[in-house]
Amino acid sequence: MCRLVVTMLAMCSVLSGGAVRFAEDGALKMLYDNRMYPQAVESGGHVYIVWRGSGGLPWIRAYDLGSRSFSEPRMLLDGLDVEIDAERFRRDQHYAPVVWAESDGRLHVAFGFHRTPGYHLASSRPGDIGRWELLPAISHSVSYPQVHRIAGGRTLVYFRESGHLGFWTYRVSADGGRTWQGPGSPVIDMDAPPHRSPLASHAGSYQTTQVSADGRSLHIAFVWKVEEPVRSSRYGGVMHDYTRRHNLYYVRLDLKTGKVFSAQGKELPRPVDFGAAQADCLVWDTEGGSASVGPSIALGARGEPYLLLPVSDETPYKSTFHFIRMAGEGWESVPLAETGHPFNSTHLLRRPDGSFRAFLIAGDGEANEPGEMNRYGWGDRVEEWTSDAGGARWRRVRSLVPEEGVRYQSVKFVRGERGGVLDDLLLFYAWKGDGRGRAYLLDERN
Repeated sequence: MCRLVVTMLAMCSVLSGGAVRFAEDGALKMLYDNRMYPQAVESGGHVYIVWRGSGGLPWIRAYDLGSRSFSEPRMLLDGLDVEIDAERFRRDQHYAPVVWAESDGRLHVAFGFHRTPGYHLASSRPGDIGRWELLPAISHSVSYPQVHRIAGGRTLVYFRESGHLGFWTYRVSADGGRTWQGPGSPVIDMDAPPHRSPLASHAGSYQTTQVSADGRSLHIAFVWKVEEPVRSSRYGGVMHDYTRRHNLYYVRLDLKTGKVFSAQGKELPRPVDFGAAQADCLVWDTEGGSASVGPSIALGARGEPYLLLPVSDETPYKSTFHFIRMAGEGWESVPLAETGHPFNSTHLLRRPDGSFRAFLIAGDGEANEPGEMNRYGWGDRVEEWTSDAGGARWRRVRSLVPEEGVRYQSVKFVRGERGGVLDDLLLFYAWKGDGRGRAYLLDERN
């Protein structure tokens, strides 16, 4: 790859930088990383935000866009005749919730997913977070749900089925989330036969997605998970589970035909396996560098993908964020800020003039310590970076730190009412030491 060189609760507290703290007492992955979303959605003049709160339980709160005020928070299981495994909710951060709004105005929240059918709730009426009903499961085995609005007013949920070596697929609903239909075969299954590499028989992946502006294509970027404990030739020794994730790949799924294409337009066999990924989908061979968390994806005027993710450098943890774009038939990257962990998340936005905004969890040194809240990295700052048209040159614009001396993680977007991403609202969360999480909403609307 060519590298270019580049020069709170009931009462919310408004903090420096315009951020509002809206939730306290959050658990690990209070707001999940780039692989699960949305966790905030606009509907009917409000933004509805969900998070993983005390005991790992799902919470929701409404934000009135007109008055800039919050409703009372609500724990989503209150009043529902649902039995849960409370210990599993407490210890499994994958159980974090996602939220979306259907075309009938009703809100939907789904949670409790890690190789499970989870729980799927719908509000009794539009905008009402006080009353919920339990709907049928989206699928029998879901991890990392990613919810999109697609063409025809339908809802798509993309997810991994089964465990680390499971495949990635999707379900579509055309009736407001009441029933779901799936494709006949997975989209990506890295360890599917034939095994054209010794590593292919035990290969998984982590994926992120973005839907085209017309709702007809799903853009998928993913990293390779080396499931077996292979010695690292770059760092020496056997790496930790989440540092055994490498490389960056990309495909596009045509939602009408179900066909899968490379960035260069080549139709690929379905499911895409490790061999096809290596041969036709490889964006960046990180040469053993850790690419732990899924990339952010932004789309250009012609639907071309732009990607942003951290990759480790001289140690498995100390990393650099890279902006990646197509260059002819290949790809090139632009390094941005340094960060202390390859799990530190990003959010990438493309402006109408072709320039970009990037929100990063940045910081100095390494961010890797034992302890519940600190196992998946953090940063000292939330930074905003902007680029010129096309993304060749970048500069740091500002730090969005509402409180000093805390650790930040998981920059998250807000889904707009029409299905796009809002460019003036942002979520992130933080904690102090190994304490409980506190979540913030940044509202920069005029």
